[in-house]
Amino acid sequence: MSKKININYILVFSCLLGFHLINAQQTVNAPKNKAVIDSIIKYGPTISPTYEKAVCTEMVIQLLEKFQHLTKTDKSRIRIITNEDIYTLLKQKSEVPKGVYYALTVKGTGASIDDIKKVLPGDFVQFWTESWGHCGIVKEINPDNQTMVLYSSFPSTNGFGTQTFKIPTYSYFVRLK
Repeated sequence: MSKKININYILVFSCLLGFHLINAQQTVNAPKNKAVIDSIIKYGPTISPTYEKAVCTEMVIQLLEKFQHLTKTDKSRIRIITNEDIYTLLKQKSEVPKGVYYALTVKGTGASIDDIKKVLPGDFVQFWTESWGHCGIVKEINPDNQTMVLYSSFPSTNGFGTQTFKIPTYSYFVRLK
């Protein structure tokens, strides 16, 4: 009986150690994520004290400027400035509606995250539901139930706050390099 307990203990410990090593590797691969989280917690309330002062895209722009210079083109990409229909562009797989994802990946300062299971707190996201779009910084993500908690500026929080969203089909995650 004690041999079974010892073997089970070793198996559980090995699994936990393996999980820790995987997470440690992800953290090593995402060194700026902690700084992004720390910055959004520190500056989010002053960047967007009300939704009218800074909507989601403006909050993301002002946060990103704490990490890198953004050109006028970068900002336009994050704001998704276009005269075309967003949902037509989404169906055409255009880069334009991907906002912050598009701005950072085309500039080479962001790495796309195509596997939702690899998304980490501190990653950025632009997403589209059937009737509206939004962007923010991931606080938590649950791939199993397809939900994410974001730091963002949103009407229901009248500015900076956290909100939980279902992860829609058109979701684009990006990590600062």
